[in-house]
Amino acid sequence: MDRAAAQAAFSEFLNERTLTSQQIRFIEIVIVQLTARGIMEASALYEAPFKDLHSGGPDALFKGKENVIDGVFTALKGFNRLGMREAS
Repeated sequence: MDRAAAQAAFSEFLNERTLTSQQIRFIEIVIVQLTARGIMEASALYEAPFKDLHSGGPDALFKGKENVIDGVFTALKGFNRLGMREAS
């Protein structure tokens, strides 16, 4: 996947002025993973390198920012559907 496309998909979250540096890093890692692989299962968000940012996983890392983590999960679903169509 093109890095610019992945960044564009997550720009809304990266522009969120109230995110912590760990939350921003989490989203940046998602972008790197998508750029490298094109698709990514949501379950990967609970594994390394993501769990290294917070032992409680994304739900705990984004506590109080559920709209952001919900948006990340939704974006991943969209990328995965697109990736499946392109692979067919």
